[in-house]
Amino acid sequence: MIGLTSAFADVKAYSANIGENKSIVHTGMVKIPEGYFAPFFKTYGGSKIKVPSFYLDIYPVTNQEFLAFVKANPIWSKSKVNRLFADTNYLKDWKSDFNFGGNLSNAPVTNVSWFAANAYCKWKGKRLPTLAEWEYVSAANPIGRNSYDTVSLATYILNWYNKPTPKTIPAIHSTFENKLGVWDMNGLVWEWIFDFNIPSSSSSTCAGISIGVVNKENYAAFLRYSFRSSLKANYAVRDLGFRCAMDASK
Repeated sequence: MIGLTSAFADVKAYSANIGENKSIVHTGMVKIPEGYFAPFFKTYGGSKIKVPSFYLDIYPVTNQEFLAFVKANPIWSKSKVNRLFADTNYLKDWKSDFNFGGNLSNAPVTNVSWFAANAYCKWKGKRLPTLAEWEYVSAANPIGRNSYDTVSLATYILNWYNKPTPKTIPAIHSTFENKLGVWDMNGLVWEWIFDFNIPSSSSSTCAGISIGVVNKENYAAFLRYSFRSSLKANYAVRDLGFRCAMDASK
């Protein structure tokens, strides 16, 4: 793990190079080119899933950005939110309805439910990314790395999963930028996706069972899919945030 950690220590140096395929049109978003998503579960015919081009936020949504949403929509403040749409952990670390406290303005907002994340994205004229979109972008290597680093990336993700959540979640722009021009897809917070609760397999996410899984050694994916399957839309989790997506036609 130490070697793999050091392998990514210089990743920020690569981020100075901007990928040729990066096309930023909407502020704070990058246009993701059409590609293919290798599903975790076997599909009929075993084919990959085509992911059309779309826009994705470069960074997870921050406390400062979410505060603007809450001020404009007080029904989503921590004291007024309907418990059907967010459990008691909603914005738990915020000092009050309109004060997140401390030096957390650029840290990703967490302890937000799927309902709240979905409402925020709609307020911004956007939407949550789908599972296929998120996994497709997440699999992109850091800038400056070659295809052989996919193994290192998977282990880097596992290394992060093994670490306890820090008391103070670091600010955005603190991990790495991948070849699609997106930051912090791995290594900062877990992220909501639009279709987090769509059943993918009846048994594959249970411990020790891997029926229906394409790559049984993809332990990081096992953990990710298992975590998603444990969620309910009103859950607010300390290390679970989100970012927004948008159709390429907009």
